[in-house]
Amino acid sequence: MEDEMAERLALLRMLRQDFANDKLQLWYQPQVSLTTKQVVGMEALLRWPQPNGQFISPAVFIPLAEYSGLIVEIGYWVMDQACLQIKQLQKQGYTGLRIAVNVSMPQFRSHGFVQSVIDCVTAQQIDPQLLELEITESVVMDEPKIVIDALQKLKNFGIKVAIDDFGIGFSSLNYLQQLPLDRIKVDRAFIRDIDKPAGEVIAETIINLGKRLNLATIAEGVETQAQEQVIVAMGCDEVQGFMYARPMPPAELLAFLQQQKS
Repeated sequence: MEDEMAERLALLRMLRQDFANDKLQLWYQPQVSLTTKQVVGMEALLRWPQPNGQFISPAVFIPLAEYSGLIVEIGYWVMDQACLQIKQLQKQGYTGLRIAVNVSMPQFRSHGFVQSVIDCVTAQQIDPQLLELEITESVVMDEPKIVIDALQKLKNFGIKVAIDDFGIGFSSLNYLQQLPLDRIKVDRAFIRDIDKPAGEVIAETIINLGKRLNLATIAEGVETQAQEQVIVAMGCDEVQGFMYARPMPPAELLAFLQQQKS
């Protein structure tokens, strides 16, 4: 346990240092409309590159950043970068593309979080509807009142809200109806098992629930044509996965969008 703790502390020190030295990167994974096959947005994903060309997995460093509170500072930076990217895309003629940014519980708890998001959007002079905040249901269940209040204020300003990992935790339908949501994401775990009866039923239930609540639905982790056919038949609106595009840095994203256009 001592060795593990020492390793975590060393990793956290390295993360703080690399963040201070501007070494973290924000990559983007395109999201595609199943009706038009056009890119409608993208999810912003944090990347931590290493000198050897490898990357440390977000599954390793995000919990560390959350535990230490560093995620609040990193979160401000991510929000700023995402708003800047929306502005850059607009300059290149891509005016309607939204960017989804993941938000964690320490960010909601931090003083001034709501205002900081509004300030980011205002500073870049972008349409607030092009910024989408992605929350997991575990975040909602942690402190429902704080999260719902914050999201309601941001929603009133025009910012979009999506719920991620839906159905993975202990979903509370009561909170679901209180949340000011625009989009519900079907988790990759259900897409992976969509050829099994249980996986198919759960994916279809989430998509139908989204429709009944007037929410857009997006399936993550779609990797095969067979999976796409099933979710199209279920009436899913959008999709995100390796079959369409992997996460990519900003320059590659621009090249990808230009290629799609031609």
